[in-house]
Amino acid sequence: MSLEQFGKRAGRMIANRMMEYLNDANKAPPIPPRQSFPSQSQAHQAMVASQYPAHQPQYRQQPYPAGHYQQQQQQQQQQPFSVPPPPYEEASPAGGGRADTGNLEALRLPDSHGNTVPDFSRVGYREGHVKIPTVPVQMVVEPSLDPFSDDTARIQGAIDEVGRLPLECVGNDGARIRGAVLLKAGTYRVAGALIINASGVVLRGEGQDDGGTIIVATGNIQRDFILVNGMLQSEMGSVEMQRAKARTREMMPTNGYKGSRKPDTYTQSGVYVAAGSNQIPVLDTNGYNVGDRIVIERPGSDKWISDIGMDKLPPRPGNGSESTQWTAKSFTFRFERKIVAIDQATHTFTVDIPMVMCLDPKYPPARIYDLIHKFPTISDVGVENLRLVSESDPCNPEDESHGWYAVVVDNTINGWVADVTTKHFVSGIFASAWSRYITIQDCSVLYPVSKPTEGGRRYQFNLSGQMGLVKRCFTNKARHDFITLGRVCGPNVFVDSTGVDGNNDTGPHERWAMGVLYDNITCNTINVRQRSWMGSGQGWAGAFHVIYNCTANTNNNCFQDAPGVTNWVVGFKGGMAKKPMFEAPCTRCMSPSLPVEPRSLYWAQLVARMNGDILLVKRNVGAEAKMRYPPRC
Repeated sequence: MSLEQFGKRAGRMIANRMMEYLNDANKAPPIPPRQSFPSQSQAHQAMVASQYPAHQPQYRQQPYPAGHYQQQQQQQQQQPFSVPPPPYEEASPAGGGRADTGNLEALRLPDSHGNTVPDFSRVGYREGHVKIPTVPVQMVVEPSLDPFSDDTARIQGAIDEVGRLPLECVGNDGARIRGAVLLKAGTYRVAGALIINASGVVLRGEGQDDGGTIIVATGNIQRDFILVNGMLQSEMGSVEMQRAKARTREMMPTNGYKGSRKPDTYTQSGVYVAAGSNQIPVLDTNGYNVGDRIVIERPGSDKWISDIGMDKLPPRPGNGSESTQWTAKSFTFRFERKIVAIDQATHTFTVDIPMVMCLDPKYPPARIYDLIHKFPTISDVGVENLRLVSESDPCNPEDESHGWYAVVVDNTINGWVADVTTKHFVSGIFASAWSRYITIQDCSVLYPVSKPTEGGRRYQFNLSGQMGLVKRCFTNKARHDFITLGRVCGPNVFVDSTGVDGNNDTGPHERWAMGVLYDNITCNTINVRQRSWMGSGQGWAGAFHVIYNCTANTNNNCFQDAPGVTNWVVGFKGGMAKKPMFEAPCTRCMSPSLPVEPRSLYWAQLVARMNGDILLVKRNVGAEAKMRYPPRC
């Protein structure tokens, strides 16, 4: 190497180190935003309304014209979409195009083992019947006067300040709140991530439209953006920490259960506990009381995995890569429930939420123990009434050096995401494995920017915890509009929601998700099926699922039942795949192409649980109870 070459290389090295130092010190010169925010004209609003009319269940998608990406860049500011009709319509008049199935008892649809359609009515924030509270504002944050400044620390500081306030009880349902951080209308630029890690804290904006609150995820860090998680520390959202640890296990910590002095008990031998049942016969009820929260742990077993064929997954064709065979250790399922009655004579617990997986006595008995989480969880937390935008490269429609999930909720019991629009993130809103009783409502996940067909991307609404609820939501350009991941214990519900222009499917994605209701969902494709070698061995994707009055706009939908499992497909409108990708028993479809009454299984079950009080349900959690916010000053 010549002296001249050595000097040039050394100069470049010094310049790079100096730039890293400046960036670390937050002294980098202002960089203009990579996405602009053009105002939305009335003509564009009219065009959007004509393309995406109001979540109607009978809506048939229109294909995007050529050059749609260029149109997308010109039409960034899509307003939140209007909501579907109220969920408690009276029965359709005679000739109204619906099949009358009778009452809810007729919709239990037992199979030969007694497995029935579960009661899904206890999902969502505080079991779904409680109105989300309007939390009073405790801190106000104004947009920065510098349009290129980083607002991460200012917003996080306000969240932390409210998180130090004392908790106060509100209402009669156990909610305890601290206060809301109000981000006044305007644009905020966040180069790191925002973390809510204290109970009773809400992050609120002043609207999702052009004149509302817009938080831009700036920079090129692949990270989840708003993290609602009781196990994360606030400083983990800083730019430096995100640059080092974004999307690592440290940013996605796993919880667990710890022991207590209460003795373990087991299910009785020789007794089959059906999916849909809330009666759990046990060996001994001593030490347990009504109101106790318990874990029902169904252990994995080699025999079960062999019986369903998941120890013989074939290699992926083409490249010959081996599939990951399922193992007993990885398929132990833990269901969280509450004891509501005890029959001492028969040693039987009655639990609040039915089982969404059968307990077959030919496999090892289920273990039952006290529910105590190892690590902190938070409650009564929310993100609401704002728009989140990920800054991406406008010249690269497959750019992935930017925000990944817009919102992730984990290690949280009782929370919500409401009236939030996300744009250009790789994926949307995710209630993760250790989330419980989360409601995601009236949200839109729009125009993801990523590789469009590769795995792990464009998961728009993802429920992978327990007792999660997505209602009145909209998405476009997804790979998977409404999705669960693997080993999801359920129940979870997607209701009254729409996805358009998706390039893959809605449904359980992998490895035995249990007890999911898709109710009045409209999208391109819905599958509950055997996935075999796909995704390195995803195998059976879902068990004990219900597809109710859904519409799919393609002719390649597939519903299959794993050994020992029944899924239920009722009132489904869409074409079936003539040759499924993998051979397996087909699910029986009831009332194909003809919706049934009641219009919505979820809403009917919720009203029934509320003793038929439709007005109470409307007032607390129906479309009429959408969250209301003070007008902008």
